[in-house]
Amino acid sequence: MTRPRPGARPTSTPSVLERYERVWAVALLALHAGLALWVARENSVTFDENFHVPAGVRILAARDFATSYAQPPLPKTLYGLAALAAGARDPGSAQAGPGRERFVGYAFMRANAARYQRVYFAARLVALTGSLVLAVLVWRAARSRYGPRAGLMALALWAILPETLAHAAIAGVDLPTALVFFGAALAWAAFLREGGVRPWAVASLWVAAAFLTRFSALQLFPALLAVTAVAAGRRALPRPSHAWVGLAVLPLVALVAIDLGYLLQVSFHPLAAMPANSTAFASLQRLAPGLRLPLPDAWLEGVDYLASLSQPGAKHSFLLGAVTTQHAWHYFPVAVAVKWPIGLLGLVLARLATRPRGPGSLDLDAATGLAVTAVVALSCLASNLDYGVRYLLPVLPFACVWVAGCAAAGVPRSRFVLAGLLVAGIAVESARALPYPLSFFNALVGGPGRGDRIVNDSNVDWGQGLKALRRELDRRGIARVHLAYHGTVDPALYGIDYVLYANGTPGPESDWLAVSSYFMVGLPARLTTRLGMSEESVTYDFQALRDRPPAARPAGCMYLFRIR
Repeated sequence: MTRPRPGARPTSTPSVLERYERVWAVALLALHAGLALWVARENSVTFDENFHVPAGVRILAARDFATSYAQPPLPKTLYGLAALAAGARDPGSAQAGPGRERFVGYAFMRANAARYQRVYFAARLVALTGSLVLAVLVWRAARSRYGPRAGLMALALWAILPETLAHAAIAGVDLPTALVFFGAALAWAAFLREGGVRPWAVASLWVAAAFLTRFSALQLFPALLAVTAVAAGRRALPRPSHAWVGLAVLPLVALVAIDLGYLLQVSFHPLAAMPANSTAFASLQRLAPGLRLPLPDAWLEGVDYLASLSQPGAKHSFLLGAVTTQHAWHYFPVAVAVKWPIGLLGLVLARLATRPRGPGSLDLDAATGLAVTAVVALSCLASNLDYGVRYLLPVLPFACVWVAGCAAAGVPRSRFVLAGLLVAGIAVESARALPYPLSFFNALVGGPGRGDRIVNDSNVDWGQGLKALRRELDRRGIARVHLAYHGTVDPALYGIDYVLYANGTPGPESDWLAVSSYFMVGLPARLTTRLGMSEESVTYDFQALRDRPPAARPAGCMYLFRIR
């Protein structure tokens, strides 16, 4: 990274922040860890966690990459290692098979019922470790670019943002994606700046990790190409030929990483012999039926599966009070407007208003952050991924570094004070949502849990509210409840005695009804119960309850009504 800008006027006497910079940094990292541990303890297992952790155990126990082919294996394998260390048992192969992750997840839940919460807490520690590594990278990047004060501001933002705290406490793929994207971008900028084999090798390792973490790692190629082109156009490359050769070799690095990561499970079957779920893959089969790709079968099946989900009509989403199967380009702008804290939105506006302008203002670091942010954001706007603001999580590390420019060395004191007030505002907003940051909404729409009629799905309800519901039932002395729960866990594992709600008038078993926000707005999903998993999706009609104040909102993602 570059040093603080030449125009900056550092103070002659270091401030308290600068004198005790490392103490403040350690304190902020400890704060982030403590809050994330609290979140991990208080939230029940979320929807996708019940796929990722069992998949990791299956990979380690049986080299089974096919059962959960929806994403590459690296994060899942790490979660599986932690789960096995905590005593997890392999659910066996009876339910295994290509794409059968939900059945294996259910079998894993039953096989590990006695240690279920311990196993998932251990897996969540892996996510927290990744978040701490990312926090250090954010701190160092902002410090190198803008100075110590800005570095601490960027670190503080990462430590307290609701979105980062939510995913630091979930055994998912969103936090690892943000980590490898940010690491790859920083390493590539360092390679362009220095040249040489060693910086390229470091960047290649980050890119390899990205391709073993998320299929969307393909987005790195156009981003890194753009950064390299900008640097070359400004004659900022010490070794231009090395830069272009290094870039050209990255696809080969990705291919080797994928094949090795899947333990060389490459069949070389012709495309025509493989199942096709998406129109894109079917078109490729018709175009080149005999083509044999040097890629693992599970990787190809996963890409095909995700392509099928991105097709119009393949999956339901919710936006501005309506359930739809069509992509809306404005989904993510709306989600950001209600899901990011007001303080963060204010920092973005303040940074836009005060950013350097002119031909030399876009240096290599700025170009790198802008390129990755633009590619990720444009992909979200163009793709049918209208299920949660979490798909923009890879943007947040770059945003934390960029807005920290408001606290750069030499900025006017008034600007620094304003930035500090906005960070304090973020802390207040986050505190209101804890320990349930996943259901965070900013004050513009009423605060935590209150924006679920604007956006829903993983923006608010990912099945994390069972512990909070159990606590609320105990507090009110409710022994049994009618339940419409959106998740992949049997609520009985959390001590909830429930009667599955099946539309219509609830029976006499209980005077209370608990409903997941996801079902409240009319989204369809399969059910998970003590009897198994439903084959078909269920849609509930809660129109009569939508304007009725609930007795409680457990975790901000559930509704509890007294019906008699």
